[in-house]
Amino acid sequence: MHTRLCLALRLATIALLSATSPARAQYAPPQPSPPYQPPPPQPPYAQQPAPQGYPPPYAQQPAPQGYPPPYAQQPAPQGYPPAPGYVQPPPGVAPVRRPAPPVNKHRSDGEMLYLYGTGIVYGIGSGVWIDALGKISDPAFALLPPLVLGAAVPIGIFVWDQNDTFDRGVPSSIATGMLLGGVEGIAVSGLQWQLTGNGGPNSWTFPTWSTLTFVGATGGAIGGYAFGEWFQPDPRTLSFIASGAGWGTLAGVLFGAGVVGGDWSNGASGAAVGGFVGYNTGILATGVLSSMYVPSSQTLKYMWLGELIGTAVTTPVYAFYIGGGDPRHGLVANAVGGLAGLGIAAALTANMTDGPATASWLPPFQVSFSPTNHGGQLTAFGQF
Repeated sequence: MHTRLCLALRLATIALLSATSPARAQYAPPQPSPPYQPPPPQPPYAQQPAPQGYPPPYAQQPAPQGYPPPYAQQPAPQGYPPAPGYVQPPPGVAPVRRPAPPVNKHRSDGEMLYLYGTGIVYGIGSGVWIDALGKISDPAFALLPPLVLGAAVPIGIFVWDQNDTFDRGVPSSIATGMLLGGVEGIAVSGLQWQLTGNGGPNSWTFPTWSTLTFVGATGGAIGGYAFGEWFQPDPRTLSFIASGAGWGTLAGVLFGAGVVGGDWSNGASGAAVGGFVGYNTGILATGVLSSMYVPSSQTLKYMWLGELIGTAVTTPVYAFYIGGGDPRHGLVANAVGGLAGLGIAAALTANMTDGPATASWLPPFQVSFSPTNHGGQLTAFGQF
């Protein structure tokens, strides 16, 4: 029984294998897979390309049309500087705009020092004028008016400023007008003295000279105050006008002394007339120009330098008078050369501006007092 069952299983197995043999012939054995190749290493933290349609995480998206990226510093439009007081914030912090500092419409400390110094000179000169009118000859009494007025004028200016602060440009206008007016009075007196025989019988006396100086300085101070209150000029404008007076005087003296002939007394008279005319012409010319142009302090410095260089460059002209001729005529070349150098320097430096360190105005001279073991020390210094 057992033998028959085993035989039947063998026959069934053979029949099954025979039935499936064509399918086995058509079946291809599997091919071996290629060896594993690891992907190339990526640099650490590399920015992976974003899938199509999805931006990479935390990427700066381009701004929509008409909207700038958040917190980005936009370039200023053509012709417009960045807004004052704006500080670029760090990323992620909202920008803060600080208001621009208000423009100071009051006078500066430098202007007041300039006015104080000029006021001291005006007070002392007024005291001398009182001595001349009163014919005070005693030294003790003659010193009282200059000392009292020399202290009273700056004190009065201080009290005035404390009660009603001067506007910008007014102190320097008063001081400049005072100086120019005082020099005008001295120039008139000197011209009259020169043209009347250097102190001849028709010359004015000292009380008259001092009166003209006092009237000129006082009138200049009043006119300067009105000019400053009305126009509130830049202090550099006043420096320009005062420099014009100096340039005109220098050129006028040289030209007047060189253009006349005759003896040396004629040259002195020509210098006096030329200096007086040049002084007033310089004030008038620079006063008109200042209404259209205000030079920087750097430009004024180079204009003075050009004036001096132009005068010095024309000095060799005197060598041509060694063989004969009037060497005084060389002064005309000096005068023209100085004006030419002034004009060239003005043209080359007209667009110069004052840097942050020189933007604020400083007086032409400063005075300081310091105590010592023997009393005190008064120091005066200036700058160019």
